[in-house]
Amino acid sequence: MSYIDTFDHEYLGNLGYLPIYHPLVTEICGKWGNDEFSCSPQNLILGGGGGEHPALVIHRLEVLVASFILEQLTDENEKLLSPENVDWLSNCMGLNRSEVLEYCGWSLRDSARFVEMANSTSHFRPLEEDQSVEDWLFMSLGEFIYYSLPDLNPVPLQVLDDFKKIGIRSIMQNVKTNPPGYPQCAGRLIVDGTLVWGNHRWNR
Repeated sequence: MSYIDTFDHEYLGNLGYLPIYHPLVTEICGKWGNDEFSCSPQNLILGGGGGEHPALVIHRLEVLVASFILEQLTDENEKLLSPENVDWLSNCMGLNRSEVLEYCGWSLRDSARFVEMANSTSHFRPLEEDQSVEDWLFMSLGEFIYYSLPDLNPVPLQVLDDFKKIGIRSIMQNVKTNPPGYPQCAGRLIVDGTLVWGNHRWNR
């Protein structure tokens, strides 16, 4: 059992070999040693912590969505947008990466393996030669949030509506999830006092 299995969460899919989880409760670490982490329903988590891959807790989800949207901004289509909304998204990108990505117990080997995974041609859009692995991660998950997790998208609606003028496209497609009908085991939820496994967002 991994650390994330000690509290309620839903399984969303995978980015390469790393499962993507959404915590359903606020968890303050302090019970399980070095492989634990704190999180809340405002976070996404890659890896489940102790007993699984060390976790990467993702904060400030608006930064990921901003990264995905701004990748598609050109000098030409920027003229269609409100300067205030462009500034809002640009300011998101000015945050320190440590405010967004919290590596909980990762080793150098874990980091190297993650870069190797991002480079894999099994992805629709692998890591590019002049791209940082963090930028690749931001755009991959930002697209996922934009299209599939509107309830977790903290970007204001007026900003999202404005950017629809430039025709946002799906350019990453790196997150994979099991189609309906597949057996699920990841994710847990307590229902009427009973622990239920297989809490997958799209297979309920």
